Amino acid sequence: MKTLAMGLKEAFQEIPDPRAKRGRRYEMVAMLTAAVCGILCGVRSFRALSEWLQLQPLWFRHWLGFPRKTPSRFAFADLLAKLPPVVLEAALNRWLDGFDVELPEGELSKVPESTFENTEVWDGKTLRGTRFNEQRAYSQLVRMDLATSRVLSQTVIDLSTNEAAVALKILQEMVTTGEIKGKTIVADAAYCQREICQAIIDSGGDYVVTVKDNQKTLLRDITNAFAIPQGFSPLCC
Repeated sequence: MKTLAMGLKEAFQEIPDPRAKRGRRYEMVAMLTAAVCGILCGVRSFRALSEWLQLQPLWFRHWLGFPRKTPSRFAFADLLAKLPPVVLEAALNRWLDGFDVELPEGELSKVPESTFENTEVWDGKTLRGTRFNEQRAYSQLVRMDLATSRVLSQTVIDLSTNEAAVALKILQEMVTTGEIKGKTIVADAAYCQREICQAIIDSGGDYVVTVKDNQKTLLRDITNAFAIPQGFSPLCC
């Protein structure tokens, strides 16, 4: 592995502190670094994060930036609630860019690299614990690089819209930057819509999406194409 271009604490130093200056007891960089380390160790709640941090050796807490006491779960919750997710995500990506990612040994390594090169998986993920009363749970659209399993972006899906609409908006933004050209987008049936597929093709990309019974005509045409021998390419036979 090569030397990191940027350390975790260095990446967080570029983030402006969203908290008011009055009443700050703990450094933002120390808190964010502790949160990432805790998550990597299996922490899944603010209470668990605070308790995990208190159990760490004194030298480690000092290295993080806590010379005396450590933050409570409420302090962590307050900071992360005020910090824009896109800002935190950008900082983490700067940190991850310093790593050399190697594909694991096994079946995946037997497949030619070109098979997964420039391939993204798009999928919607529901956020656990975000459902209240009759309101549906929040979800987000996740873009993942298939070759390295790295999460490229996470976009919150507002309750007033849906996954397909958010995907189309992201595609339109990526078209202007040329990010889609040469890539293959893999997604489920939620993305099997003309606007989305056409946007990918128009921007120089390809797509692989699932077709289900809710699009009966399209499903029938695809089934017939594989059922009739002439529908197969001579190169595949």
